[in-house]
Amino acid sequence: MMKRTFASLALFAAAALSAAAQEPAKTAAAPAPPARTKLQELPRDEKGFLKPEVWALIEADAKANPTSNEARALQSRPMIKAYYATYATWTAPEPPAPPPGRLRNLSDTPKTPRFPLTGKVWPAKPGEASVCLWEDDKLAAMSLGVDDNSAGDLPYWRELSKKYGGLAITWNLITCNINGAIDKGRGPSAGSWAAWKQLRDEGYHLVSHSVTHLHDPVPADGWPGPDWEAAESIRTLDSHLPGQKTKLFVYPGAGVSYFGILGGYYPNSSWRPAIVKYYAAARGGGGEAINPANQIDYFNIHATTGSVPDLLGSTNPRMASQNLNKLFDPDPKNPNYRGWANIFIHFINNGKDFDTNPFTIAYGKTLAFYNDHRADLWTGFIDDVALYGQERDTATLTPEPAGAAELAFTLTTQMDPAVFDYPLTVKVRLPDAWQAAAAAQNHAVLPVQVIRHEGAPYALVKVVPDRGRVTLAPR
Repeated sequence: MMKRTFASLALFAAAALSAAAQEPAKTAAAPAPPARTKLQELPRDEKGFLKPEVWALIEADAKANPTSNEARALQSRPMIKAYYATYATWTAPEPPAPPPGRLRNLSDTPKTPRFPLTGKVWPAKPGEASVCLWEDDKLAAMSLGVDDNSAGDLPYWRELSKKYGGLAITWNLITCNINGAIDKGRGPSAGSWAAWKQLRDEGYHLVSHSVTHLHDPVPADGWPGPDWEAAESIRTLDSHLPGQKTKLFVYPGAGVSYFGILGGYYPNSSWRPAIVKYYAAARGGGGEAINPANQIDYFNIHATTGSVPDLLGSTNPRMASQNLNKLFDPDPKNPNYRGWANIFIHFINNGKDFDTNPFTIAYGKTLAFYNDHRADLWTGFIDDVALYGQERDTATLTPEPAGAAELAFTLTTQMDPAVFDYPLTVKVRLPDAWQAAAAAQNHAVLPVQVIRHEGAPYALVKVVPDRGRVTLAPR
């Protein structure tokens, strides 16, 4: 049997623990720590990070279960300490400051809705316009993700994407062992930079899932801290993938339960300040899949994997609000109407058991839902949706008086335009005589789709905010 080393644990122990919860027939979860060692009760320094005394607890668990994640962490501790030593002089880079009056991101956790939630808006008079809740004026949004690299599954994902006519999948990459940089034996699972570049060139998105995935978050062992996990993963991704601009972070889950992030993904998380400093948004995890459209915490974007079997037709009353059909339910008591659902998965065994394993069968039904509702769903990449949402939440749309030969408006936001460059969909009421329209912004042609509602013509124009005046003319 191959000896388990740092990279195998860093890349896969957390995923194995998560997969154990979602696929009980295949894997077994590591034993939970006893009550006396809850995360908040573990030995910590003044910053809330773990002291090396935690290893005594891990060693006790390893002796009790020699095949556990704790045992593998103990075995690979010298290797991770040596790896951290290569960053002994690392200092946190200062992120570029946004322009005066602009926001780096929306980092608050909203306690109340940011705006009233309605159905689709249809401006009444020619020249009137509104920013659509979602791209292409879709009713709701849904995103798919793959955690922990899962490079061995890439051939099957390509085939699965073809089956469904294209899946907008975001791969959440742990950077430490890509190209087998630490452990050549586990390199195929981590993937190569050439493979990830090819995947991105095919149109898929890649974002950060940290450097080490919580292998050994103990400063005394040399761990540089959350700023390093955040900033170094951006540097690594962007430097190895020309043209890549990593804007979204996916919080890692600990394979060793003692290594869990204090505060989880929530406002009091010990990692959150670092992530807010370097990223436009961050995805969390847990049992909730749906984000209410008007109350998104962009640094704890709801997502789920373990609850996938409950998202369509669950008998669990606690999951009733998470049924994906709630995205289309206009009941005033339903906060998830027109919301944003996020589903992710780890390993799928290269599809060998996709039609027999209970969890992946449920995931397949979720993909069918995604595919069957494309007319009403923006099936967007998670980083794109996160950019769109923050631009939309802070947008100001200023139409000019309608002319016979031209309509015009400006679209601004509060966000840093160097980061927030995803186009918003603006719906413009056209004069009745216009059968088609052309749009431009600073002499650049903009995508336009003309639709009709109750006999009246409307243009859906995709506009990057803060780039100047937009004009429409009949065509």
